[in-house]
Amino acid sequence: MKFVTKFTVLLAVLMLAAGCVTQRGMDSGESVPSQPNSEEATPTESTEQEDVVQDGDSVNDGTTKGESTKEPVSKPVAPPKQKVGVWVSAKKFPTHTHIGTTKFNNFTKEYNYDWQLNNTLYSTFKKAIEQNSRFTAVDISSLVDDEGALDFVMGEGNNGSFNDKQNTLRKSLLDKGIATVIIVEEAPTVAITECGTYGCSEHQSKGFGLFTRSFLGTDHYIASASFNVSIERLDKPVDILTLPVFTEFQDDALKNERVEDFTPPDNFDEITEQELAPIKNTIVNYFDRLATAVGKYLSGQ
Repeated sequence: MKFVTKFTVLLAVLMLAAGCVTQRGMDSGESVPSQPNSEEATPTESTEQEDVVQDGDSVNDGTTKGESTKEPVSKPVAPPKQKVGVWVSAKKFPTHTHIGTTKFNNFTKEYNYDWQLNNTLYSTFKKAIEQNSRFTAVDISSLVDDEGALDFVMGEGNNGSFNDKQNTLRKSLLDKGIATVIIVEEAPTVAITECGTYGCSEHQSKGFGLFTRSFLGTDHYIASASFNVSIERLDKPVDILTLPVFTEFQDDALKNERVEDFTPPDNFDEITEQELAPIKNTIVNYFDRLATAVGKYLSGQ
């Protein structure tokens, strides 16, 4: 009986031992990890690839931003143009001054033909001045209230002085950036000088237009640009037109030019505008030459 009991206990112990070994093997099999697929990226490799991509994007972004923020090349700014004031004062109609054999034959009259000389002469100077891109012409007629003579500089050449009576206007023009003015003002000029045994006599043209002289059957027909002209600096007292380079333009003989191809009418009271055309053209030509000389002088300053 004791033998059976011991055998039973031994069998039970063996069964329990076999069950424990089997359970341990199963537990060990569940805990063994599977081998990773060689084609799948490891977490470390994936992180490195993302960093490389991000770094590449950063490089591209840097280049793009560098190009987009590049400052454009600035263009050079031209200096402001120097202003030259122009003032032309002439009456509306041309004048005919006639000097006959005796003073009883003399007369002065106007012809009712509007030559628009104010506009013509202003345009002539404007064109010549603005040939140089550094200058621009300005009509200052609206700024001049005084109908009298416009005279900023007294004296000749570089030895002039400012006219105190014009100081207010002069400073006003300077404030507007106008440092030089061209003044063209109708005035009497010596149209012809005649010399004889008892000396010389001068005959004046009373205004722009036609001047005629008759003496003992001899007639002269003269186109009279009867104007006083000056080119005055406002920043220092210099009348440019009194400088030696402009001497010829100050000569009344040049302002009063004989017109050989002028055909006188049978009656001057009935003269037509077409018959006066050679006179007008000669006057305008004088100012064309003067304006061209002024433009060259200013360009050379």
